[in-house]
Amino acid sequence: MRTRFAAIAALAVLTAAPLARAQGAEQPIDDPEANVVEELVVNARLPGPAWWKVSDGDTTVYILGVPGAVPKGMTWDTSVLERRLDGAFAVITPPVARAGLTDLPALLSMRSKLKAERPLEQVAPDLAPRMARAWAATGQKGDGWKDWKPLGAGLLLAGNAQKASGLTGQEPDKTIQKLARKHRVKSRPAAVYKAMPMIKTLVKQHSEEAGLICLEGVLDEVEAGPEPVRKAARAWADGDVRAAVHAPREGQRCVMALPGMAEEFRRMSAAQVEAVSQAMKTPGKAVAVFSLRGLVVEDGVLDKLRARGFKVTTPDSAN
Repeated sequence: MRTRFAAIAALAVLTAAPLARAQGAEQPIDDPEANVVEELVVNARLPGPAWWKVSDGDTTVYILGVPGAVPKGMTWDTSVLERRLDGAFAVITPPVARAGLTDLPALLSMRSKLKAERPLEQVAPDLAPRMARAWAATGQKGDGWKDWKPLGAGLLLAGNAQKASGLTGQEPDKTIQKLARKHRVKSRPAAVYKAMPMIKTLVKQHSEEAGLICLEGVLDEVEAGPEPVRKAARAWADGDVRAAVHAPREGQRCVMALPGMAEEFRRMSAAQVEAVSQAMKTPGKAVAVFSLRGLVVEDGVLDKLRARGFKVTTPDSAN
């Protein structure tokens, strides 16, 4: 099984912003993607989504930033992508986390770690009524959410909401991979990691407060509906980076509140920078496809590539 860190993060929940709960004090979050570098936030000059170009003389890597989810069936202009794939020596994708069949027993055993020890009505009486309404709103019957800890309930609700939202996290990646095969360009992840250590840390070491933060964030997103995400996806397809990059971030902030996740995001960013840097050693051109926000934040992928001395620009032609 191959899963992107971004996908794990999405499963690990969608959650709440700067973390001030009604009954608790404000809790700061270590969020590596909190602040955007304004000069890197551009509008596309060509049809379709915006691109960045990293070059050093004899090598160019064209980088496409992509959103975490888009409406099912949404189309976007792939003409620039196809021209850049033509003659490219590689497509670089985000790091992946892999779990195999031998990990299944451990995964199943960890499920029990998310079972409730006391009712959610006692743990968070302010969230329980919202959870009941959201559960029903996503098409679920009964009160099966009551059997889970806040994090487990949030995971279930997030999954149900994703199914009911008309959104997909498989695109635009699926289209990009299909076009890479069409142009006979090999795709390779920036790095490959084992998924189980991270999953164990999330499940076994998360605090009740972190679980409540995540559940509250999922509830916020379910109650807001999928339209903000759809709007950001359409902006991405139109090359409007400013509107696209400011998509709802409650989920990612929640993930950052969970143990070890901020470090994982930093490791993912560093792996992408290293993968592009290594590609710069091969004359010619390559394509990289990374998370949009991770590209343009402070100390993000493009920021780090500039710090390494590479020229980072917004292309003004399709070449």
